[in-house]
Amino acid sequence: MNMMTRQILILISLIFISSTLTWAEDSSSIQGRVTAQESGKALAGANIQIRNTYIGTSSDENGYFRLTNVPAGSVELSVSYIGYKSKTVQLDIGTDPLRNIHVALTETLFKTEQVVVTASRQPEELASAVSSIDVLAARDIRQRNSARLDEALLSVPGVTLVGENINIRGGSGYNRLGGNRTLVLIDEVPVLTSDLGAANWNILPVSQVDHIEVLKGAASSQYGSGALSGVINIITKGPSQSSHLSLQQSSGMFDDPSVPEWKWTDELRYFHRTDVGYSNSFGPVGLRLALSRHQSTGDRQNGQFERWTMTAKARWQLAKQSSLTLFSTYSMEERELFLQWLEQDRALMVPPPELGNNYELDGYVGYLQYHNLFSPTLSTKIRLSYNQQLVGIPVNIENAFTPAIGLGGELQVHWTPHINHNLSLGMDYKRDDVQSEYYGKRSANGFSPYAQHIWKVSERIQMNTGLRWDTYTLVGDSVEMQLSPRAGISFQPVYGTIIHGSIGRGFRAATVVERFISVGGKDFRAVPNPDLQPERSVLLELGVRQHLGSRAYMEVNLFSSTYKNLIEPTLFADLSAQFINYPAARIRGVEAEYRWQILPKFLSMQTSATWLDARELETDTFLPYRPHFSAYFSPEIEYGPFLIRLDFRYASRLKRVTVYPLDERVPTKVWNFHFIYQRENFDLEFHINNALNYNYTVSERVLGEIRHFMLTFRTEIYANQGENR
Repeated sequence: MNMMTRQILILISLIFISSTLTWAEDSSSIQGRVTAQESGKALAGANIQIRNTYIGTSSDENGYFRLTNVPAGSVELSVSYIGYKSKTVQLDIGTDPLRNIHVALTETLFKTEQVVVTASRQPEELASAVSSIDVLAARDIRQRNSARLDEALLSVPGVTLVGENINIRGGSGYNRLGGNRTLVLIDEVPVLTSDLGAANWNILPVSQVDHIEVLKGAASSQYGSGALSGVINIITKGPSQSSHLSLQQSSGMFDDPSVPEWKWTDELRYFHRTDVGYSNSFGPVGLRLALSRHQSTGDRQNGQFERWTMTAKARWQLAKQSSLTLFSTYSMEERELFLQWLEQDRALMVPPPELGNNYELDGYVGYLQYHNLFSPTLSTKIRLSYNQQLVGIPVNIENAFTPAIGLGGELQVHWTPHINHNLSLGMDYKRDDVQSEYYGKRSANGFSPYAQHIWKVSERIQMNTGLRWDTYTLVGDSVEMQLSPRAGISFQPVYGTIIHGSIGRGFRAATVVERFISVGGKDFRAVPNPDLQPERSVLLELGVRQHLGSRAYMEVNLFSSTYKNLIEPTLFADLSAQFINYPAARIRGVEAEYRWQILPKFLSMQTSATWLDARELETDTFLPYRPHFSAYFSPEIEYGPFLIRLDFRYASRLKRVTVYPLDERVPTKVWNFHFIYQRENFDLEFHINNALNYNYTVSERVLGEIRHFMLTFRTEIYANQGENR
């Protein structure tokens, strides 16, 4: 046993020993409810925190919350919710064992009112975050009726989707074989597949998402390999304090294609989605269960699929200062696969050899988390995770792959030694075991200690620094290491203006598929590159968040990323493909967002735009699959229970692609309409996606979905907790 291993075991032992202790001072509990000021509607998922402590929780579906271990004396209770103005309540905690309060929040357009956890791995106000970060609320996901999480993310500034690949500021491009530079987390647990390093957007139903935080820029110092261009942290809903039942049913149909020659069948093409969820608490144990079924005939040949997803989350309050959380999600899918069109004049049909290819794919992600609060200013988390997914590449998926397995462990310590200083220390461990006839049997280990420090220099200045040491060992092959520092500052020169900037190093080890994939025949083959080097980068960002009066908000960010040994798939003249290192590359650009409440309580608007210059520096050529310009425009009218929303998404024509460069390419221009009637316990919605039936490709020779119509009914049934108290 080496010295480092002994130190880790000693530290873990000390934490478990100390977890049996409680602090000696007297404490009480606070319980209450969070509602909207105007409507009185319960706000589910509101963040409740005792300021300058690690004592916090969130409200359930009925808006109720309960805080324990609140120290005696004067405390400040901070309450925040996405889309609402934060409120601080001054409380004097005396000898009463329980305090009851009611907090009503008013709506706001200002993102700075939100509390986030991804930027610094602990709760902090977005106003003081040194990096650019966006929050996508469950309300926005629900009202757009997104079937998958990647579709919901398209409303976030700087985020585009090329095929299945999410891009944050052009970081990832497009690659069907994985290798994502955006790290995807569920409740801070990495869930990229262990072989491809790809995101499985079907692993979690959107109905179980509380909100999504999107961190852009230098994130490797917090999250390590894979977080070069950013992090997507999907925060799931927690158990409710009383009985809660939810039901959502969506059904729809596809229109005929706008080009008559593309019509390939007279059969009705349709889809259905059903989501059922139940949540309740039984003494110290809270439980949430969900079941989702999504079935579609598809709008094209080989487009049909049936998908089941089962999710469970349980939280057990072990003692006054500790809790145990168990989360599990399982996705099972049977589908056919549309790789590319037969020809441009028959864009919804596939070549004959592809007909009848059925695939069964599944995935499982689970974690166990132990949280202990030693004192109001010292807490720890110990997390174990398991990730098993069979995704594969689009060639003989069932026969050539075994499920890729990822085991993970993490230890976090959060300490506030002074009111102006917050320190986070942690260690990550990951084990990957993968096997396929296309890249053999491989195992890898990753070990990464890290530290983050937040210094509140004054009421207007905050500085963040971080350091992480990444070690990635491919068993029997190579060891890759990098020290990734980061520094950032947030400055508020006057009220309503926040200037922030950050700089940091990034690191990503090549995936097993990128290094060792070997597949194909005489027409096309992928060639292994075992000498592929890890990517390294330096990322800079400078931005300003600006309030424009009481009804408008603007944010502008400048960013630049310089890469060494950028990994990209390359197609050669003999039709062989290989992942190679570009010695030097640079991605830079500007991103802007504007929100305006034109007529209060009636008409509002959100718009964003991103300009991007992504180049391989040796040849001064544009990197493939990065749109030079993208934009999003979304006006909204709300009148009583009625809401009408329009979404327009634009991405410029791709300047460069790897395969079929002579094919015609067009920009993406998609209009979606949403008509919603909403009451306290149910919604009735009608959606038209790609309303103008615009034709574009999401990847080479793969047409975007044609116009389709959806009708959705959503209801919630819950016990009135206030009567049960």
